[in-house]
Amino acid sequence: MAVAAIEELGVELEREWAAVDYELGAFPEICASRLQGARLPTRIDAEDVVRAVFAGGLPQQLDPDARFGQPPVTLYRSPRFYIDALFWVDGTTAIHDHAFSGAFQVLAGQSIETTFSFAPSRDVDGRMRLGDLDVRGSALRAVGDVRAVPAGPAYIHSLFHLARPSVTLVVRTYRDPSPEIQLAYSSAGIAFDKNDEDPVSDRFVQILEMLRKTEHPGFEVLAGDLVAATEPHTAFAILRSCAKLPDRDLLHRLTGRVADADTGRRIGLWLTEQRRIDFLISRRGLVRKPELRFLLAVLLNARRRSDALALVAGFSPGANPARQIAAWLAELASTTMRLQVGSAPFEPNVLGLPVFGPGCEDALADQLAGRNLAPTPETEAFIDRLRRLPALEPLFAG
Repeated sequence: MAVAAIEELGVELEREWAAVDYELGAFPEICASRLQGARLPTRIDAEDVVRAVFAGGLPQQLDPDARFGQPPVTLYRSPRFYIDALFWVDGTTAIHDHAFSGAFQVLAGQSIETTFSFAPSRDVDGRMRLGDLDVRGSALRAVGDVRAVPAGPAYIHSLFHLARPSVTLVVRTYRDPSPEIQLAYSSAGIAFDKNDEDPVSDRFVQILEMLRKTEHPGFEVLAGDLVAATEPHTAFAILRSCAKLPDRDLLHRLTGRVADADTGRRIGLWLTEQRRIDFLISRRGLVRKPELRFLLAVLLNARRRSDALALVAGFSPGANPARQIAAWLAELASTTMRLQVGSAPFEPNVLGLPVFGPGCEDALADQLAGRNLAPTPETEAFIDRLRRLPALEPLFAG
């Protein structure tokens, strides 16, 4: 039975961790080693977890609001740690570190994982830090893959789950004494506690969201004055709540009211990146073919061309990754969505790509492979248009 296999793992982890006097730093490697040795993907699957839920007898469930997982299922609890099976349907996680220690294993499906490092330059108030976020690399995670999870910024990552559903087994402490918060990160160089609860700033944000949704005529003045007068953490929370404003000029004006110029610049970069992420996530629901959905996942997660090419090579062994990406983009250029502008139907392609004319696909493949072979004026203009599309940014970076 699924629960029996997890129970066995939990007992073994308890015994082995107790043997080192519950040393916190040893727990991630103990978990990773035991997960690897237990070979759980050969013994249980997602259907076993579903059956266990309906059979009853599971321990008291953590995270009842399903804030992390779609949904999470708690399979084992002890006083010091627990084991969850996390289902993911259309899940993508923000770049984050962890306020707990443990390990995870892919039980079903496949994911893209990107890892990062963060060099802080300024701690704003313990809940927000500024610095430089650098990408370490991207990789495909398949069934059986195991990763140790140390608490804090030593392990910063994001995950994009490809299958529907994907299932991840997570062994973790409840919360480590240090760090006490889990941070989300951005390429803008902002790390912040997005789960922070501050009654005053939360109410500011809620009232401003109400004013924005009701198109209150004083919204810009009230929001701008508050952004200008408050400290960076609250200013960032306010501007995050405005990220979906259709009026880009208004958003730019509000960001310009941030008192600290460097913080305002970083928040502006965060908003730009968030729009790119939201755009790609919204397009995923319009694409059905698995390989095209995979390309959208690559665009969402890879930060450099070399990482994008490596991911495609892992997904399509034997294919030329540069040519494969060019072919997929050519196909996406003909994948349209039906809209209505006034009384006229309008069918743009899902990424706003230019038309692939004669030679364009080959020119793009050469560009992605690092071969700039005397482009024609037409293909050069075509590549330049692609470079300017935020969605394709990783393909022309690094």
